[in-house]
Amino acid sequence: MSADPVYDFFSSGGDATSAPSGDPTHDFFSTGKIPGETASPPTTYDANLFRKRVGRDPEPAELANFKAMKGVGWAGDPTQGKFTVGQAAIGGAEDALSLGTSIPASITAAPAYLAGLTGIGGTDSLSAARATRNAMTYQPRSEAGQAGMETIGQIKPGEIVPRLLDVSGHPQAADTVRDVTERVGDVAPLAGEVAAGFPGSRAVGRGAGRAISPMVDPESVPLTAQEVLTQAAVNSPQSMGAAAAAADLSKASPELKARIAREAQQTGGAVNAETMGRHIEADTLPVKIQLTPGQAMQDPAVISSEMNNRARTPGLPDLLNNQNKALGANIQAIRDQVGPDVFSTNAAEHGDTLIQAYKDKAKIANDDISAKYQALKDANGGRFPVDAKGLLDNASKELHQELLFDHAPKAVMSTLGRLADSGNMTFENFESLRTNLARIQRSPTADGNEKAAAGIIRSSMEQLPLAPGAASLKPLADTARAAAKAQFDAVKVDPAYNAAVTDSVAPDDFVRKYVIGGKRDDVATMRQNLADNPTATQTMGVAALDHLRDQAGVGPGGSGNFSQAAYNKYLQALQPKLGALVDPRTEETLEKLGNVARYTQAQPKGSYVNNSNTLVGALGEHALNAGENLLNAKTGVGGTLLRKAIDKRAADKAAKETMTPYGGMGRLSDFGKPPQ
Repeated sequence: MSADPVYDFFSSGGDATSAPSGDPTHDFFSTGKIPGETASPPTTYDANLFRKRVGRDPEPAELANFKAMKGVGWAGDPTQGKFTVGQAAIGGAEDALSLGTSIPASITAAPAYLAGLTGIGGTDSLSAARATRNAMTYQPRSEAGQAGMETIGQIKPGEIVPRLLDVSGHPQAADTVRDVTERVGDVAPLAGEVAAGFPGSRAVGRGAGRAISPMVDPESVPLTAQEVLTQAAVNSPQSMGAAAAAADLSKASPELKARIAREAQQTGGAVNAETMGRHIEADTLPVKIQLTPGQAMQDPAVISSEMNNRARTPGLPDLLNNQNKALGANIQAIRDQVGPDVFSTNAAEHGDTLIQAYKDKAKIANDDISAKYQALKDANGGRFPVDAKGLLDNASKELHQELLFDHAPKAVMSTLGRLADSGNMTFENFESLRTNLARIQRSPTADGNEKAAAGIIRSSMEQLPLAPGAASLKPLADTARAAAKAQFDAVKVDPAYNAAVTDSVAPDDFVRKYVIGGKRDDVATMRQNLADNPTATQTMGVAALDHLRDQAGVGPGGSGNFSQAAYNKYLQALQPKLGALVDPRTEETLEKLGNVARYTQAQPKGSYVNNSNTLVGALGEHALNAGENLLNAKTGVGGTLLRKAIDKRAADKAAKETMTPYGGMGRLSDFGKPPQ
């Protein structure tokens, strides 16, 4: 015998292998008879016994169940003992009713019962409590019911149903019942305190099931974390929320995966999909962040409770501090991933890098253009075949059309006139004019209209009108003209390119103006123009991340308090052009970081977080003191002891829940509220 009465009863089918033990629980469940009666010999539950009892051969499934259940429920069931099937059924129903009514009766009588046990309320208080409990509890009237209650009363509370499930072959269901029973036992003594001090708790209970996926068979094979997530998406696509819908378990830690699977198994699949999604987001950041249950649930009452008791919860201040550090560390980690080849550390240095990248690009293009013009010259016997007069006429016409003729650089126009009159423009003359016009465009002292006029003249030169008799050179001229036009257009459509080659914007302001403050399409053009320079494109992304870091209040070394509000504000401002600054995976990670930062810092509507840690605590203390004084008036000092017991129990439970990694994925109503 195992000394476990429930197990012995169901494992033996009421047969005993030894004499009565003197333990009424053991004797009743192991024999199916009233203590003192003779036990039956051992029984073999095989096909022969089935055939003898039922009168026919068993089906395979019937025989398997007959063996597993040790004959319970079949004809000739020895567990009926002295009672018929009908009597046993009536007795079982009465026992169930008695157990059901005893729970609220015990809660009602608890304060007076506690006072009597401690001696504070005297024997009258204890007697009154017992009388109250007995009066509210149904008492079985049948002999079978009374016999059952006599032995059931000797089994540890909360173990009756789980142990029945254990021996009947349903251990997972038994574990679920044990878990629920334990939680009910923890919360029930605090019911009055919750109602008095936490008016929001009822709202938690009402909303507990909204984001919970449907129950699954607790006897099925344990679900994996990915299966739990997939099931939640299929069964509750409308209530999963962004966090759960975007959750990716591929990079989740083994600890989180195991916790998800274990939570689903313990609750029969009732896992809060949104809470799970938030844990996955925090766990899959480059630097993992542990959320409290309230942060993961985003429940106003639980968050308020956690924060208002942060000074009284061991480890919570350190956890909150570590969250802040991890947020800053994540930006640095993302920065390192985006810019492995970037060694500039501030906006001015980033600007230098980008400007130089543009100048290097321009030099390559201009060298190619010059080479093509030189080829044209060489093909013409060393003479540059340009029609100087035609060039001047084209430039003047364009300037008049744009009303910029009077603003044209006088020295350039004078040179063009002289060369047109002579009818001889060398390649060197042509290149020098292009260089002079570019210098005027870059000059910080030049008038805006003068710069615009210089650009028109330069564009006319790139059109390269050929001298009479040079028609055979047109293909070479077209090649040179096409190269020059392509470069001119590239600079014209990219404000950053133009600023870089004309030195019109200082490096200190370059990133702010063209990366952070640039228009979406301009930033995309910038990225395209610098696509052949990995360091430059990485610098664009790093510059944006440094901007986000600075705006969030974090220094280059990770110091400072991370502001989720500022971070998310500036991330949203960058959003239209973020795709041109970083790759899609980095963009997703930045959004995830903003979400997690909000979970750790934002206070949802309806929360009552005491940010000074004084006022709300005082109000909660006042509410509890009122109840304590009322009970003291009735029982002397019993209310004080009860209050202290409740305080300690609630505080210990809340601290444990708050510091539990990956907490909050169970039902929302599971979480007790500590005193304020």
